[in-house]
Amino acid sequence: MDSRYFRVTLALALALGCGGDDAGSTSEDTVASTTAGTTAGTTATAGTTATTTPSASSTGVGPTSGTTTAGTTVGPGTTGPTGTTDIETDTSGTTGGGDELYEPDDGPSHEGGAIVDVCSEAEILAAIAAATAGDVITVCPGTFSFNQLISVNADGEDAARIFLRAEEPGTVTFNLSHIENFKISGKFWIFENITFFGDCDNGSACEHAFHIVADADDVILRNNEVVNFASHVKLNGEVVNGGPAKSFPDRTWFIGNFWHNTKYVTNDAPHNILNLDGGKDHVVRGNIFADYSAPTSLPKSASAVYPKASTLRILVEQNLIVCEKARPDGETNRGVQLGDGAPASICDGDDDQDGNGDCEENGQSQESLVRNNIIIGCNNGGSSGGLMVGSDRESWLSHNTVYNAEPRSAVFYQGHPDHDTLFRFSVLENGFNTDFANRPLNEANNITPSQAEMNTIFASPGTGDFSLADGASVVEQNPVDPDVPHDFCGYPRGDTADLGAIEYSTTYDGTPCAEIVQEMYDRIP
Repeated sequence: MDSRYFRVTLALALALGCGGDDAGSTSEDTVASTTAGTTAGTTATAGTTATTTPSASSTGVGPTSGTTTAGTTVGPGTTGPTGTTDIETDTSGTTGGGDELYEPDDGPSHEGGAIVDVCSEAEILAAIAAATAGDVITVCPGTFSFNQLISVNADGEDAARIFLRAEEPGTVTFNLSHIENFKISGKFWIFENITFFGDCDNGSACEHAFHIVADADDVILRNNEVVNFASHVKLNGEVVNGGPAKSFPDRTWFIGNFWHNTKYVTNDAPHNILNLDGGKDHVVRGNIFADYSAPTSLPKSASAVYPKASTLRILVEQNLIVCEKARPDGETNRGVQLGDGAPASICDGDDDQDGNGDCEENGQSQESLVRNNIIIGCNNGGSSGGLMVGSDRESWLSHNTVYNAEPRSAVFYQGHPDHDTLFRFSVLENGFNTDFANRPLNEANNITPSQAEMNTIFASPGTGDFSLADGASVVEQNPVDPDVPHDFCGYPRGDTADLGAIEYSTTYDGTPCAEIVQEMYDRIP
């Protein structure tokens, strides 16, 4: 098998095998006005021209310290998870990524850890409770059922992570039926290769598979399948050691997972797969998200990726998001939603806890980099959209492809009164809805075809086939974006880049990217 094809499919498509939210969760279901504030701490460059981009260090592609740790976004040319960072960003406009496949650091291997074999529910719980740095809790093949809160409190170390894993994807299933199931407050955990199945038959359970809180920094969820939850992951702050400020998890990685629902989850709680309140330098890479709308009986909007409450420098890349594939009904749905109207009291950056959190003046989402995502079928109602931007400061959305947004627009844009959000180099069905905009739209170098026109550009996008039929409007349209030197599959972009998530016009060894996208799409039931 071609080595590049194996690497991409492994990273992108091999995942198969709580109490209530913080106060103000109802704001997730409304388009809220954002209080005007003053610009503070802005490090990204506003898009004053069509090809201006923020610096790499201000958009999630560079760390905030001199060393790389799990959850810090790194690109080609960087060292491993504990090495000194050396970001290689090509700004020459010649060949965006050189001739090399994009192979980011996706976190350390379990090799070298202390194997702890567990083969029953009791052994699994005991191993989690007694875990110490370097433990590799390895679950025997089988199905295990839990109806309780599972507290994950132990701390690993940067060089000695704690793993909870299956040896092979598809061999271990956890049936979970509590309201929130794994509550993670420990650092440096990696969960991988396990199916986490929401086994609930009523509306009072299966709110979260994972609740990540407080100082739970550097947690990685990798190559898992997570099915049938309202918000599969909730991340938020908690007061630690008397505060007064809350502590928030930083550098959380979501890598190569398959997140979806096979039924409507009737839990009367927010419905967002990655429901992220605060923290910084998170990474969402190479996941499949599908079929996650709330039922029409619940007036809830639903998003695949939803950073808010002063989330800083999240990187969202190379994900396939299909709001609904098999289920035409359901409530308002969105692909990636940046910010909304969470109250300042739950925001990161409110150090004195006076209720005037950083999200009031600097935005609910800040300096995000959203690149190379394919988003399909986000059109159920209300303010649905493939991309929704609420209260945001200086995020950069580049080289995304949004299809099947009709009768709505690919982008629902509200924005922050004092800060730009920049949209570039994307293929966006029906363009932008700016009816509720708080600030003039900053977009350039995008195309906004109708669905009928997109059906002539791509072979059969409605069935997941994004190979080109007529690429005249897509191929080689603009100089390469230095912050997006590779495409959805990690292949290099050319001297003059194609629009959207896939680069068609460069020559490379490996399976065409559209075929990899098709394989990912076909995995969705």
